[in-house]
Amino acid sequence: MMGASSDRHRPVARLPAGLACTLLILTAVACAAEDDPSNAQVGSCLEALGKGGKTLREDFHIVGCTTPQAAYKVIKKANRCDDVTNGYLVMSSRRTRSQLCLTLNAKKGDCFYQEIGFPTGKASKVTCGPSATYRVTKVSEGAADASICGKDVPNWTKTPDELPRAIVYRHPALTLCADRP
Repeated sequence: MMGASSDRHRPVARLPAGLACTLLILTAVACAAEDDPSNAQVGSCLEALGKGGKTLREDFHIVGCTTPQAAYKVIKKANRCDDVTNGYLVMSSRRTRSQLCLTLNAKKGDCFYQEIGFPTGKASKVTCGPSATYRVTKVSEGAADASICGKDVPNWTKTPDELPRAIVYRHPALTLCADRP
């Protein structure tokens, strides 16, 4: 009986516990890296975490495109985003030396809170109401034309504080119409 009793208290149990802790730490590191923006692909969605309205590479992380936090969608991953006009947001990755060209991840009826100014300020999806800056009233994929939003509706970059307005992306062609929430 003494041998059986001493077997129960042998340090063999420490090996699995130590291994479990190591695996837990490795899993946490791997999971943290999964949402790093440098792992984003075309079609990935991102949440902006920037403080004070400005967005930097470190201020984003990958989220599911159907989550409320998914304010941006990656439309191009390249060495350079040459056509960064009319609402693209460019994010550089030091590790991969690439840039992500982003559009708003928006569908008709989505509301956004815009900090500072568009396109460089942080956009966050919010519930439509007093905290929203604008509401997307129309989405036209395959067309880059502000007139889709109405005859006299200006492009966002020309009149950033007026509503209604058009948010026009050139490549791929996409027009979002925005108005008061």
